[in-house]
Amino acid sequence: MNKSLDKTKELIELHRKINPVYEKLLNFYEKIVTEQEVVGSSLTIKTPSINPDLKQLQMKEGFPLLEKQDFMLDIPSSTRLFESICNIARNENEKMKENIQAIEEAKAINALSLKDLLERFYDDSFIETVAGEFNIDAVILKFLIFESVQPSLAANVENIGNKIDLKNWQRGYCPVCGSLPQISFLKDEGQRSFRCSLCTFEWPSERLKCPFCENMDHNKLHYFYAEGNESHRVDLCDNCHQYIKTVDARKLDYEPDLAIEDIVTIHLDILASEKGFKRPAPGLWGM
Repeated sequence: MNKSLDKTKELIELHRKINPVYEKLLNFYEKIVTEQEVVGSSLTIKTPSINPDLKQLQMKEGFPLLEKQDFMLDIPSSTRLFESICNIARNENEKMKENIQAIEEAKAINALSLKDLLERFYDDSFIETVAGEFNIDAVILKFLIFESVQPSLAANVENIGNKIDLKNWQRGYCPVCGSLPQISFLKDEGQRSFRCSLCTFEWPSERLKCPFCENMDHNKLHYFYAEGNESHRVDLCDNCHQYIKTVDARKLDYEPDLAIEDIVTIHLDILASEKGFKRPAPGLWGM
């Protein structure tokens, strides 16, 4: 087990103690990241082709470094991971079991192409069409697909992330792939950064600004947090009625893993939804 996975497991154990209501979900997530580490250690990923001059011009104009279809995937590894995650998930609850059975039945008669699903991991419309055709829950199918290609996406970001001039990027979408942020965090002197909902790249941004509609009217930007927990809050925009969760790392006595923080704050998603706000980039758990 490498140091990164070791640290992730330590944080999961910490949250089992401080957030026992999420223990079952954390156990599930731990099994998945363990399988991802096995796959990630043996990936074969080529660096996406990038024309430096063209990309520099594109980024200056607000275009991300890559189109989503430009990501290089290790399909054999992603396929093995998909099958491993299905084996884990089928034992989590009856809903997972029923949906995975539907997927396997469609695969068995060659009606569903796993390769097509993995290669079009970014295409929500395509995935939802497939889900509807085979009576599969779209949220579950998207979850299985994303977690299966995640090691490949991470390898892409590792290969090209240093090619981005973040000093000139103050936008609310990812400079690598153009996706919306999943979550934000504050660190050091209150500097705000976002984590991409697709490729998980992290980039700095302006603190008092809605990433979705670029609203900077302080009278329309506010936040709330659960009583007794100021380290995790929800930033709301009255202009577009959308929200993003924020982790204030300055108020924590541990270095957060944002994927885990997203899991143990699902109650904040529920509260934000009840207040009439929408999350533009839902988490992998459907919230």
